[in-house]
Amino acid sequence: MKKIASSLCVLFLLTGCTQISDEEKEFNDSGRAKAIEHEEDLWQYFMDEETGLSFKYPNNVHMEDAQGGDIKLSVVVEPIATLDDTMGYNSETAKLNQIALSSGAYGENVDFPLEASKEVVSVENTYAQQFMVLGRFEVCDVTFERKLYFFHNDNQIVITLSGPRYAIVQSMSEYFTTDPENCFEETIWDFDKQADFYLALENDQGSEVAQEWFDSFERIKNTIEFDNALDDVRSKLQGVWIDTEDELSSVSFIDDYKLDSYDNESQGSVPFLLEDASDGPQIVAGEGDGKEVFAIIEITEDSLKLLHLPRGNLLNYKR
Repeated sequence: MKKIASSLCVLFLLTGCTQISDEEKEFNDSGRAKAIEHEEDLWQYFMDEETGLSFKYPNNVHMEDAQGGDIKLSVVVEPIATLDDTMGYNSETAKLNQIALSSGAYGENVDFPLEASKEVVSVENTYAQQFMVLGRFEVCDVTFERKLYFFHNDNQIVITLSGPRYAIVQSMSEYFTTDPENCFEETIWDFDKQADFYLALENDQGSEVAQEWFDSFERIKNTIEFDNALDDVRSKLQGVWIDTEDELSSVSFIDDYKLDSYDNESQGSVPFLLEDASDGPQIVAGEGDGKEVFAIIEITEDSLKLLHLPRGNLLNYKR
């Protein structure tokens, strides 16, 4: 711990640090101290094993189910096929938005986004809806949420950062009013000023507590990464593959569809997805009774070997 503390003294120029020993200098110069060169390296770490999604978040931010902390973080990852929620968080809307975002378009609204806050942002190698929610359903509701909504490997991902309501209201009271008839003495939004509230934070002109919440979201977003193993497989799959035992037979993977052909005549196409099984990636093609599963035994730029499960047929293809 002494070595790390001394490293922090050097890296963050803390006051009261004494001259370091030769042993500590060797530690700093060795590269072992590199992990704490940036503030983000001391942050908490989130990882979703199913999707490979990971990011870091500041120590003043707490997960939604954790005790303490004014800024709360929520991460919801769900397969598109199982979505059945309100406010647009359903399979039909997800499929439309997955297509829209793939081309950089915003798509359909989900939740209750503030119009001025809606934008498409780049997250790792994909696009996401980014928006702010300031209230839902009824006039008395005051909410502070920044949201990132996107898709990865046929999963919907929603990251929400919630700010401390009463502290923000108190510190930026000029954007709020009262409505005794509907909300008694409760402070509520001056709805004509919601866009101005957002723009103030965008321009770094919010109160300290509001700006901390707003800026923490941006900093978290910038640390998002994916384990791209399945993405690499998907990229290599794309194109036409010829059966090495029957050159009239071929299989093509075009975007998210698997197409079978024989003698240049289509035998039909079905959607496919990749799954990371315990013994390696698998192709799951089609749905219901027609679903087929293929274990990927080998894939290179020029060759593809698949094992048809559960029958065990080995299929060999060349580019």
